[in-house]
Amino acid sequence: MSLKPKKSQILPEPPSDKPGKWSGPWGRIHSGAPSFDVVRFCQRPDRLPEQTHSYPYRVISSWHWTDRFPQELKIEASADLITVKGRGLDRVVEALERGTLEILCEVPYEPSTPEDYQSQIWISAITIEGKSAQDH
Repeated sequence: MSLKPKKSQILPEPPSDKPGKWSGPWGRIHSGAPSFDVVRFCQRPDRLPEQTHSYPYRVISSWHWTDRFPQELKIEASADLITVKGRGLDRVVEALERGTLEILCEVPYEPSTPEDYQSQIWISAITIEGKSAQDH
């Protein structure tokens, strides 16, 4: 007898009146979309080509979010520890819970206005430590 995956008890969000609000240079969150199988993390190291690491949602075992500046999100995925630093990570945590986070990318610049800085998602750094991170 095979085990069936548990369905999330979180109801999908109604479509946003600002569809671009959850998409930008930092990545993409789909509002009300069906769950994704894979989440991607895009690193943009200084003077090196962009690196993208993909993880099936099923290998994510836990995450821990710290709400201070800069906010920090630590995600355990298989044998790797993914650390995301920035602002607006509460929305990223919600998207992880719903399975609607498609991609997160480091943003090489800071938001230009105080309003943008406080209201938008901004990813200042993504680090990946662990055995399988070496293979990507």
